[in-house]
Order: sequence, then structure tokens, then C-alpha cells
Amino acid sequence: MTLDAPRKQKSRIWQFVALFFLAFSFILAQRYGNELLKLVTDPTDATQITPPPCNLNRERCQLPIITPVASEAPWSFSITPHPIPVSAPLTLTLTPPERILHTPAAVWVDLTGDDMDMGLIRISLQKNSDGSWTGTGSIPVCVTGAMRWRARLYIQLAQTTLQADWVFTAPDHGARH
Repeated sequence: MTLDAPRKQKSRIWQFVALFFLAFSFILAQRYGNELLKLVTDPTDATQITPPPCNLNRERCQLPIITPVASEAPWSFSITPHPIPVSAPLTLTLTPPERILHTPAAVWVDLTGDDMDMGLIRISLQKNSDGSWTGTGSIPVCVTGAMRWRARLYIQLAQTTLQADWVFTAPDHGARH
């Protein structure tokens, strides 16, 4: 019976340790749950805008933003040069209309493979003196050749973040200048 007593004491210690870590985890989840969730999930709670059909390989694309904090005139988004090359410098430009009600706090674009995981390429756009926003980046070569890419534009306003998506192929051998 004397051997059984140390086992019971070890068992109680482990139960206490497990209970302590369970309580500690609960307190951490209550205190930091939202911050931890934001680390794991997409940090932006964005309002989706569906732009009209457009080919980023050939033209500047229109983005109608009709909200009380933006404008009723269309904005435009482009990736140059045309057609969009791979492994080469790209310029991403967001151009607002002449009159906007509120200037965005931040603008960025996430480039991702549409059919294949190519990682996340996040490009921050900086505000220029003329009111437009530009950033530079590049997309890598895909071993399968031409690939579909998704350009997801984010416009952070005071009360909301707007999001618009375009899908394009790069390199696009069928695009004309």
C-alpha cells in the first residue's frame, strides 16, 4: 500500500497542473481571443465590390465605388506594363475620380495564384501628390507556364475596408498592346 500513495500523489499533481493550464488557457482566450483569431484568419472585414468585366492585361479597369464615404464617380485600377509580365517590375496604380469625399487611410493589393498556391504577394500602394496611389512588385514564373492570378485590391476608409478582385493570366501571350 505504501507504493500506491506516491502514485496517487503524482496523479493529483498532474491533475492540478492540467487544471491550472486549462484555467490559464481560458483566461488567455477571454483576454486575447479576438487578437489571436485575427492572427489566424483574414485580418480584414472588407465590403466586396464587384467591378465590371475588364482585362488588366490590356487596359485600366473601372471600379465603381458608390458609398457615402467615397464617391459616385468610378475609380480606376491598373497593372502595367501591358500585357502583364512575370519576373519583371510591375506598377500597380489606383486612380480616384477628380472629387472624392474621403481619402483612403491605406491601399494595398494582394496577388495570389487563382488555381495554384503561389503564396501571398502583398503590395502596399503609396499616395502620390496627384491623389493617385502606386506601388511596385512582381509575380514569379509558374513552372506550368501561363497562370491565372488574382489581384485583390483593398481600400481602407475611415469606417470600412472595400475590396475588389480581378483575375488575369500572366504571361498572356494572347494580349495585344
